[in-house]
Amino acid sequence: MAYDFGSQTLGIANPFKKEGVFRAVGGGLVLALAIYAVSGVPDLFAENKVRGYTLLGVAFVLIVSGIKHCAVGILQLMRFFVGRTVPTSLAYNHSVSEQDAAQAEQKSLLYSKESLHAMLMGRRNTTFEEPRGWLARLVHSILPKLTFLPFPLRHLSQEIIAMAVTFLVAILAFAIVYFLVSNGLAGEVAKVLVMPLLSILLLVYLIANWSSTAKGIHNEGNSQLAKASSLSLGVIIGLAIVVPLGAGVFLDELVGRDIDKVQAWANTFPLFSAWANLALLLVCVIAVMALIMPLLYKRMGQVTPKTEVSEFRANMQESVHPNEIFINIENIVLANRRYREVPNRIYADFDPRLKEQAEGKGSFEGELLIETQPTLTDGVTLPEKKKMALTAVAQVAVVAAAILFYVGGLQLAEVLDLVIRQGVNTDAQVNTAITMGNNLIWLVFAWLTVRGAANVMNKASHMFWGEMTFSSLLMFMKTEGTYTESRVSTGMAIHDSTRSENVVVRSSITPWIITSRINTSIFATSGMNNLESPRFIMGMNKNDAELGEIVTEIKAFLRGRETIASITNEADLANAGTIHQVNQQTRSHNETTQSKITLEQDEEAAGFLRNKTNDGTNSTEKE
Repeated sequence: MAYDFGSQTLGIANPFKKEGVFRAVGGGLVLALAIYAVSGVPDLFAENKVRGYTLLGVAFVLIVSGIKHCAVGILQLMRFFVGRTVPTSLAYNHSVSEQDAAQAEQKSLLYSKESLHAMLMGRRNTTFEEPRGWLARLVHSILPKLTFLPFPLRHLSQEIIAMAVTFLVAILAFAIVYFLVSNGLAGEVAKVLVMPLLSILLLVYLIANWSSTAKGIHNEGNSQLAKASSLSLGVIIGLAIVVPLGAGVFLDELVGRDIDKVQAWANTFPLFSAWANLALLLVCVIAVMALIMPLLYKRMGQVTPKTEVSEFRANMQESVHPNEIFINIENIVLANRRYREVPNRIYADFDPRLKEQAEGKGSFEGELLIETQPTLTDGVTLPEKKKMALTAVAQVAVVAAAILFYVGGLQLAEVLDLVIRQGVNTDAQVNTAITMGNNLIWLVFAWLTVRGAANVMNKASHMFWGEMTFSSLLMFMKTEGTYTESRVSTGMAIHDSTRSENVVVRSSITPWIITSRINTSIFATSGMNNLESPRFIMGMNKNDAELGEIVTEIKAFLRGRETIASITNEADLANAGTIHQVNQQTRSHNETTQSKITLEQDEEAAGFLRNKTNDGTNSTEKE
């Protein structure tokens, strides 16, 4: 998603500055160790080329690691670019002005318009999914509020608790093997060879599981709840019983009568012991859980898993065209609720459908699902000291892993020098080579253990620093009804010079409005895609007052509609007045003329009557 600049910013600051300082310091210390290693390479080349080349390779790895770690820290200290289109939408945004951003954020969408509609109608939150796998169910049973956390934090808890359970089960399996072998149930040769071999296999398994734990903790694109089961744990316990017994029988048959020689060889040359590495792994697991679990517990205490909405249903009879209802709601009522004039996110656009059933009569329907621009809130307030302690210990682990890698490189140089340059010909040299090899194995496993702990703590701390919470209005509106057209005419008197004929649409409107003030959570990252992760709905709250304002504005619009056209232009009013005056003068002249004609007609009638009377009188007198 591009950085969309605007003079009205969203007020989102860089949350990673403190973490960036610690990471930059940790990377700087690793880089300093690499420079120290490089400084000794020329002298080693003069004395021993095998050691010189080995140390040069170790220094190269440390330089790359130090620069990379330091660069990540410096990046977190840089400006946190936030445009006006963040954070990610909940579903696909159909707003015409936001199509570029909608296309860019498609891969991070967690919901659909259908699921959002179902959440509002059903008063449920589909974000809170049921845990998958018996181990995940165990974790969520121990920590009930864990269900109401975002997926990345649920993954984090599942991963580290699964690692702890795996470690305990592996130790139990190792104890079973030790019991079987030490009591001779697996044969005599197994006492000598099986335990060292199985201890190495156990370490390899635990270290691999430790590394996978670090890889499983992330927040980029984390939009599905992972399955956490431990089917392999049962397999481990079964193998702990079967493998030693089978290996013991096989070795006894293979060695046969040479058991005494094998025993003598084992007594002469020291074999690798995994107890020190297991103890270090146990310390790392305890340290990781001691630093992460309090933050998770604190975060679980701040959950608000409400699924409440505000609802309005009514039937209104208004003289308004159905299209005017949709236009007013989308372009006026909801546009007034934009945050800093950022366009609303339209998940289901109004597509009013008018169905004419007869001339001047029909029905209509339309739906709208919209979210206002999310505003940053302080819904999550984890203790700064605990987050800083986790980040600081993580950097200490990074530096400690680098030191172990450097010491392991020195040990590897000595082993290679002994094997390549000096040779292993005598028992003393073999004994020395085996001892050095055991030390090298211990250093390698110790490095992998500490590095895994550093990765787990770094990713966990980044997750805790990067969580941001937002608040926004989510609204669904469904409007149905019928309409009837009729004509209204005014100014139809015999002497009126102007008239107004209007087609009035009488609508029976049945709106269904559901709104909720939702709390959402997103996990920011450093770089260009800083706020383009999936956004999770964590709570749905009633907002009766806000819904009441919306309904009031809609009703005010409906009541204020004009159904009779009139003249509002002053020039037109003046012209109509002039015409009215002309009509009055014309009407006055007509009335005067008409009265004169009537008077003349009356006079003529009177004269006729007089003449008739005179004629009658004369005739009588003549008789």
